Amino acid sequence: MKKFLTVTTAIILAMSMMLFAGCGDKNEANPEPAAEVTVLAAASLTDALDEIIAEFEKNADCTITPSYAGSGDLVQQIKGGAPCDIFISASKSNMDQLEEEDYINTETREDLLANTLTLIAAKEKADAVAMDTLTSDAVGTIAIGEPETVPAGKYASQVFDNMNIADQISGKIVLAKDVRAVLNYVETGDADCGFVYRTDAVLAKDSVAIITDVDESLHDAIIYPAAIMKDAPAGEHAEEFFEFLKTDFSKKVFEKYGFAVN
Repeated sequence: MKKFLTVTTAIILAMSMMLFAGCGDKNEANPEPAAEVTVLAAASLTDALDEIIAEFEKNADCTITPSYAGSGDLVQQIKGGAPCDIFISASKSNMDQLEEEDYINTETREDLLANTLTLIAAKEKADAVAMDTLTSDAVGTIAIGEPETVPAGKYASQVFDNMNIADQISGKIVLAKDVRAVLNYVETGDADCGFVYRTDAVLAKDSVAIITDVDESLHDAIIYPAAIMKDAPAGEHAEEFFEFLKTDFSKKVFEKYGFAVN
């Protein structure tokens, strides 16, 4: 009987060791997933923010997942329940909307960057395009972002209104889903010219003609406010990345791409 118990005990111990070993292998094979910070940002921030994210993730214990689009579209995504930890808009009014509806942590909101509205043209149209030729027959199509959802499009519309040419050029307007789509229309020749941010124009200087920066008195100031969402799922990880956006490294990257850092 004693011998039987000894053998039984040994079997139980062996099975327990195998069970624990199996659990250990499972944990090693399936480690705890890293925290994820979701950043919804204006399309014009794509290149600069991607570079900043790559640097941050080198020493971070979380991953950053960006989503770029027109600021107005992003607001609608947030209202529709899309996950978001940090929102960076290309327009104060879009951030104001989220603040008024209690989506953001107002204590974290700050004006991060500034930009300039710039008129660009297809290379073959460079000699014909200027601010004072937009109404002429020399310019057939003008690409702008959808004013209701794309801040750059809203700024362009303000320019047309303040120049008193909105009615004269209404038939020339080609609407785009975001500022990068405007850039693409001009690059491919699908539009004679377009209004983008200076940062986008600089990136595409080899494929489009930069005509001129628009007089800032013709439109609202182009400010990029940023904020952490009130119920940010990533919590302290979102705060860490938000602070990284204000470091010297990030400021230099933003400036490299043509943004003015506030």
